[in-house]
Amino acid sequence: MDDERLHEGPAGGARGGAEAVDEKRRKVVQWLWRLPVIAVAAGGGYGLYEAIRVHFRKLEAEAEPEFEARPATPVASLATFAAVWDSAEFELPSAAAGEPPTPALAVRLPGPVPGGIALDTGLNVASAYLAAFSRVCTHQQCIVSLNRDVTAINIGFNHQTDSPALTCACHLSVFDPRQGGKAVSGPAVRPLPRVRLEVRGDQLYATGIERA
Repeated sequence: MDDERLHEGPAGGARGGAEAVDEKRRKVVQWLWRLPVIAVAAGGGYGLYEAIRVHFRKLEAEAEPEFEARPATPVASLATFAAVWDSAEFELPSAAAGEPPTPALAVRLPGPVPGGIALDTGLNVASAYLAAFSRVCTHQQCIVSLNRDVTAINIGFNHQTDSPALTCACHLSVFDPRQGGKAVSGPAVRPLPRVRLEVRGDQLYATGIERA
């Protein structure tokens, strides 16, 4: 009897240890099975957040932009802007030596916008409204262009509009110059920085850029 008990004790302990190990393995397997579910849920939550941020939390352009001074840079003659949506591309020097200039664009708009200027052009019209914007997309720093093809904007950029817009071909962001460069479609959220304009004689100059 004593011999049987001596043999049963260690065997019983071994069985108990094996069962404990098996239980731990089952728990590990259960958690491993849950990891993909957790990952999918987390990814879906992040995707939902990004969708809300991109589509419903786009920032308005400031009503009174503050400009950082830059060296006065000739943009174009006023005659360049004879009609609405006429534009001129230029480069605004950086504030610090060694930094690249900022590609920018001045455009004549159908109405006034904050940060733009209104002037008498002497071109057989009573007044003109000009504004300028950085061409560096606020999403991932690609270069935007003035797109006058409304059909292309509606279809290719999936944004319904009846006017030209500033568009980024990299990720299909659209910015409305009539709203001060506000991002209105695509992944960009922040508006394009505006460029300060001044008229000197019959020449348009850029003298600053909107602070971030």
